[in-house]
Amino acid sequence: MEVLGTHWLRRIIARIPPLTVYEGQDTRTGTPVMVLKGAEGRPLEGPALLPFLEALEDAWVLEWPLGAVPLSHYLGVADLERLAVWVRAMAQALKDLEAQGVAYAPRAELCLVKGRRVWLAGAGLKALEGDGRQALLELAKALAGGRFEEFPLREALERGDLEALLAPQEAASEALPQEPPPEEPKKRPLPVEEEAPPEPPKAEPPPPSPSRPKVIRIEEKDEPPFPVVEPKNPGRRRILWLLPLLLVLLGLFLFRPRPQGQGPYAVEFRTEPPSEKAEVYLLEAPPGSRLQPGTLLLTAPGRAEVDAPGVYRLRIRVPGRDPVDYLLEVPGPPLTIRVR
Repeated sequence: MEVLGTHWLRRIIARIPPLTVYEGQDTRTGTPVMVLKGAEGRPLEGPALLPFLEALEDAWVLEWPLGAVPLSHYLGVADLERLAVWVRAMAQALKDLEAQGVAYAPRAELCLVKGRRVWLAGAGLKALEGDGRQALLELAKALAGGRFEEFPLREALERGDLEALLAPQEAASEALPQEPPPEEPKKRPLPVEEEAPPEPPKAEPPPPSPSRPKVIRIEEKDEPPFPVVEPKNPGRRRILWLLPLLLVLLGLFLFRPRPQGQGPYAVEFRTEPPSEKAEVYLLEAPPGSRLQPGTLLLTAPGRAEVDAPGVYRLRIRVPGRDPVDYLLEVPGPPLTIRVR
């Protein structure tokens, strides 16, 4: 797995010369990111564009919303109702970019969706310039597949009319004939019944006289109904009182703070396949460590010992391949080096 700065480059999702688009992951937080290697300058910002995180020497790092997937996952199988929502959202984004004088052609691999939300990546790059309206039409055709003729926004897409795409509901409501208001039902007169004269109030019976409350008396005898036995050995009780104190002292001794830098801490390195050899060099050690940068820790597979906990920056060299930098946190699980 390739490392760029503090990000893992997990897989390539698109190659658009001179751009290479990666799905990556932040090594510090574990959050997903999109890395556009070969990008220069600073990307545009907007509600429908992927948020910008940082710019490296020749790459952009953009935020990848949790749960979002590229539109390429829905090629030929997209639901037409949901596709209409995505097309309207992309049409609004293209309209905003055209107002800024930016020509952007969306691609399925660079458009992320989650529910009704759509995010575009790479707006402002020269490699992604093009006719946005024609690209939106081709993208909708690829997503709808053989059902594009049934797509309700097909005619507006073929005309390249963004205004019609953004207000399809109003046009549909004007085209429908207005129904006449429903007639109110005729009210029938209700029969009037004569009320009978009220009956005179009946005399209420007198309330019952309160009875005297009953009292139950429970007396306790002065002597208990069982014999009282005094303890014979008071010394055992003293020992029981000392046990909690001993447990507290033992816990303080076991969990006392220990000074850092008094390792060693063992770190196991494995290679896959096991027959491969990899040299592991130290580039940077955490505070409290006495190890010098540039030291060869070991030739994997094997086990190395470091003298302080923290994050170590390592460089892994495999004969015949480019070196790879890696951030290793100690203590931690064994590290497996896969040689492809």
